[in-house]
Amino acid sequence: MPTPVAGEEQAGPVLSLMAARTFDFLFLFFTPHTQPNAEATSLEVSKRYPKCQVMTHQLPVSDPKDYSSLMGRLARQVRDLMRMAKNTENHVCISSGTAEMRAAWFLLVAVGVLPATLLQVGTPAEPLFGAANVKEVRLDQPDWKSLRDLVMPLDYFLPPALSLPSRLKRRAEPDFSGIEAERTSVGSAPVYHRRVAEFAYAELPALPPEQFPELDDALRELQIYIGSAVMRFAAERIATVASTDVPILILGETGTGKELFAKLAHRLSERRLKDLVPVNCAAIPKELMESYLFGHVKGAFTGASSNQIGKFERAHESTLFLDEIAELTPDAQAKLLRVLQDGNVEPLGSHQLRHVDVRVISATNRNLQDEMATGKFREDLYYRLKGVEVSLPALQQRREEIPLLAIALLDRINQKFLRQRSLTKTALARLADHDWPGNVRELEGVLRESVLFAKRDALEAEDLMIKTPATSRDCFTSLPVPEPGFNLKAFLAEVRAHLIHKALSKCEGNQSQAADLLGITRQAVSDFINSSTDKPS
Repeated sequence: MPTPVAGEEQAGPVLSLMAARTFDFLFLFFTPHTQPNAEATSLEVSKRYPKCQVMTHQLPVSDPKDYSSLMGRLARQVRDLMRMAKNTENHVCISSGTAEMRAAWFLLVAVGVLPATLLQVGTPAEPLFGAANVKEVRLDQPDWKSLRDLVMPLDYFLPPALSLPSRLKRRAEPDFSGIEAERTSVGSAPVYHRRVAEFAYAELPALPPEQFPELDDALRELQIYIGSAVMRFAAERIATVASTDVPILILGETGTGKELFAKLAHRLSERRLKDLVPVNCAAIPKELMESYLFGHVKGAFTGASSNQIGKFERAHESTLFLDEIAELTPDAQAKLLRVLQDGNVEPLGSHQLRHVDVRVISATNRNLQDEMATGKFREDLYYRLKGVEVSLPALQQRREEIPLLAIALLDRINQKFLRQRSLTKTALARLADHDWPGNVRELEGVLRESVLFAKRDALEAEDLMIKTPATSRDCFTSLPVPEPGFNLKAFLAEVRAHLIHKALSKCEGNQSQAADLLGITRQAVSDFINSSTDKPS
């Protein structure tokens, strides 16, 4: 199927799965409507993976969206196949077929008709860089036992006999070498019940626990794209403290995704049942800031015609996100500090304290160290807000992420506006070469405008609505400013080591080629590797 990169194609879910895992047999189930696709897939798999035996099974269903017919036909065929081969390790791809077909497979595995591991292929099925993203969907939780017994009662499994139907005998059967086919008839109910306990009700093997089991699901829900190690580190740092009430301070330039990461922390917390309450401190008039945050009573000031609940009370038992925290007035900062200390708010015009249970996440694009040095931000408030600090780097500091990030954003934009736009490699190169002072927000805006106004589906570099000219990469702009303790010799040695490692990586370890790229001798590269290897780990 086509990719977002113009002129290129990618493997679909089945071929991507075959590329990521090794299988002895592949069973393709299809309805009459999808027979050409199934036959084409079968031929392609046989050509690419000749050691894998492919079997196709047609489901005689006239309406491919008739869930009841699909489930009935599919369940019977699966049951027949399971009698042919015992003790096989089965996997089911739930990323292909109609929604009804995927639901049928999901339930057949969940209720125990087919002991198998569900495999889900990420999108895109075959990324531009790296192997296909294949994820196992876990069904080894206790709740699935209740669903299994409710949906598929024991009577479902009772067949007239366990011998294969004649229609299946006439079909060419796969060669299950070393696997004994079960053809013994059921003799009595007790024997049957024991057989079902072994066949249908077997527990799935326990998988090793994940360090952050909900993180990837939350990232997908919030449409947060993670394409670099530094962003993954930030996401895992959020996940580590999300379940606590420790305040989080998120730092980063405008457009780097600070609010999204605040939503991520809330989504992973126990407070997620209530909505996150966002506040843009920069958008609040200074004279109304305290009232807006802490509320007021009637008559507290001119125009206060009724009692007003503040944002802190609205966020009770939830999360309050204070964006642009550096914009708070000195009075609001002092009051915020008291709330963080004792959990009580005092509305303007009232002397009655109200207790609130609020988790505070704050963010700013300012350097709070500089703000404190000039007296614009309270130092004691800073350390209260900085329970955990998370920094989001600017997009130009993670340029390697831009092509895949652009493709992910383009896919979202295409879905929203019902377009089929793609990016040529020259367009991707221009995107990667731009500095993006507005970061991800600016990149998304450029892509959205380009999709809406482009006159062709494959966007070239000149079709991109970039307002500022493409900037050249100036490696000197990111050099550190020398401070007391700075060591030029150590810094240059670190730069040299970094460049040698990058050259070796690009040349796949070939020392001669790396030396040519760097303009140094092969001996110099070899000496560097030996000196690095000799260092104690």
